[in-house]
Amino acid sequence: MRDEIQYVVIAIVVAVAVAYAGWRIYRALRHVADPCYGCEGCALKAAKQRPKTKKCPKNLADTNN
Repeated sequence: MRDEIQYVVIAIVVAVAVAYAGWRIYRALRHVADPCYGCEGCALKAAKQRPKTKKCPKNLADTNN
């Protein structure tokens, strides 16, 4: 009886671990192009998604002085 309970507990722990690993792999594959892998909670992601624009001077002759 005691051995059966231990096997059930071990089976539950292993099943939960496999399910969690599968979920993390699924999320990683689903967000391959996203550097944060689908994380929505950090300011770094918003900074990474902002377009990098360089401001050019209106008159390029002024920069050559």
